[in-house]
Amino acid sequence: MKVLLVHTPKSHQVWAGVPDIFNDKYAYLFPPLAVMGLSSYLKKHTDHEIRGMDSVVDGLDYPEIERQIREWKPDVIGVSATSTHGLYNVAETVRAARRGHPETFIVVGGPHVNSFPEATARLPGIDAAITGDGERPMKALLDILDSGGDIKDVPSILIEQEDGSIHRSEMSDPIHDLDELPFPDREAFPPSKYFTPGMKGGRATTMYSSRGCPNQCIFCNVPHSYRDRSPERVVDEIEECVRRYGIQDIHFIDDIFNITPERVMAISELILQRDLKIFWGYKASIRNTTREMVRLAKRAGCYKMHYGVEALTDKGLKALKKKSSVEEVFEIFNMTQSEGVKAIAYMIIGCPHEETPEEILEVANVMHRLNPAYVVYSLFTPYPDTGIFQKGADKELFPRDCWEKWMVDPTEEYDLPTCWEEFMGKEQQLELFKALHHKFYFHPRTLVKTFAALRTPAEFKRILLGGFQLARMQFLRHDSRSI
Repeated sequence: MKVLLVHTPKSHQVWAGVPDIFNDKYAYLFPPLAVMGLSSYLKKHTDHEIRGMDSVVDGLDYPEIERQIREWKPDVIGVSATSTHGLYNVAETVRAARRGHPETFIVVGGPHVNSFPEATARLPGIDAAITGDGERPMKALLDILDSGGDIKDVPSILIEQEDGSIHRSEMSDPIHDLDELPFPDREAFPPSKYFTPGMKGGRATTMYSSRGCPNQCIFCNVPHSYRDRSPERVVDEIEECVRRYGIQDIHFIDDIFNITPERVMAISELILQRDLKIFWGYKASIRNTTREMVRLAKRAGCYKMHYGVEALTDKGLKALKKKSSVEEVFEIFNMTQSEGVKAIAYMIIGCPHEETPEEILEVANVMHRLNPAYVVYSLFTPYPDTGIFQKGADKELFPRDCWEKWMVDPTEEYDLPTCWEEFMGKEQQLELFKALHHKFYFHPRTLVKTFAALRTPAEFKRILLGGFQLARMQFLRHDSRSI
């Protein structure tokens, strides 16, 4: 059978966290690791003809997707629903696929399905949804479709039946040993097409070394079950990236890479032992960082650590369940940068505990004392599959069923809660968002420090594009489709 795996366009995202100008092709182009991983798994374990389509990097609109599907006529199309906020793009991709080849079997999988499985199964135009780890169920589905069996026997599958009920088969066991998975399919998705923010090397990619996160932050909807790959397997993939694809820069997209300092050190030791010349960085936890770890990672090529700080008051950190203190944040940032590694701060503003503009703007003064290499601000978003969303609904900040109604038939015209508006409206929060960026990035010390640290043409290019994004942000309005 012919199988097409699709990474959908990002043309109509429901805004969440940061404006779309920080998520478009000028900011970064991450390879679609979920689609790439599924592609390599199916190529390894089946004899079907597998193709991948990255609509984002190739700039494909829906008519072009329809045209390519009409031309190739795949028997099965797998669509990746990477987030609930991108569901409109999934729905439009499904419509384009159905127009292009009405007889094709369309299945949807990904994080959105895991959060809202039955709503996904009711999405117009699809034949089935797969929840959980998708590799084994997708292989089982292809095998059954190929042999003419009953797709209800596929594990982890959901199907809307003629009477409107949902058939849900028994869940497949999660993949506990992630080392058994093949590396993402970088042949079908060439690394030369992609880049990461602030990249140091000229050719970059992303990697994951784990799935899930054990923490319980109130704003996050990442699954709490945590599984990781062995250090040896992680470095095997790094070695393939370096020696086979000429990759010079890797950004780990794990929700938390340094789940323990020892794990980071084991990976660093193996990079050094194999003499791999690679720049790399990762998303980090404050409380799992030690000087010994930072020093060894730096020797192995690590040049940036993205810390999920989120708040710079002890009140805020407690409210967000961050399990760290402002004192610890300052200690780790000072230590990281003293070892020659960039410390990047991820911050959230407009949180439920912030009641006044002055309370939000005070972070600018504290941020200059923290002195990170960069700061990434986002606005607090009550994701529909979190406990904080339910608390907002209890306060009648938004209808409890607003997302469910939209999920049944996602349209471009939407009115969904993307900010916490108990104390300040979205327009005021956006102005505060702009002000904080201006206070940090256009401060003389930040400008001097940023340009003085540039060492490679790739870094210079990324800085210029970042400045372009900041300039565009000043023209955003709260009712814009780009937020």
